[in-house]
Amino acid sequence: MRSLLFIGIIVSVISCRDQQKGKVLPFEKSKDYEKRMIISHIEFLKKEKDRISTFIDSVGVPFDSTGTGLRYYIFKTNEGDSIASKDFAFIAFTLTSLEGDTLYQSPEGTLQEFIVDYDNVESGLHEGIKKMRVGEKAYLILPAHLAHGISGDNAAIYSQTTLLYNIHLVAKK
Repeated sequence: MRSLLFIGIIVSVISCRDQQKGKVLPFEKSKDYEKRMIISHIEFLKKEKDRISTFIDSVGVPFDSTGTGLRYYIFKTNEGDSIASKDFAFIAFTLTSLEGDTLYQSPEGTLQEFIVDYDNVESGLHEGIKKMRVGEKAYLILPAHLAHGISGDNAAIYSQTTLLYNIHLVAKK
């Protein structure tokens, strides 16, 4: 009985393997898939950059930009302490899409706390907060690759969403 079961398993494995050999997935044997994905990503980045530029032009605010694509505008300056890696940052914020849909915000009277460069928040937020001093308020525009990318956050933030933070750096520890 055992030998019959063993032979049955072997036959199943071999037949499945033979069936898979006959199937060819699109682009499997060429670099076409990789080329198409690169072209698609380049097109998305160009469209996103154009949307960000259109948004900035429409609000008429002189945003600065970084090499990663983060845009920021500090609209309330302060001489407070600067922020560095490993600092605890305490912020009040409203997070919207560029279209103006509110996605998240800190509840009135409460602050969000995170460790700069170490906590699980958007990489663009880590980068942007280091441009600020305690007491300052700023707008941060995070392109999708500095926010939640292709996956979104499986809640309010959809795939490839560009984010706009209205952020107040209240304190650091």
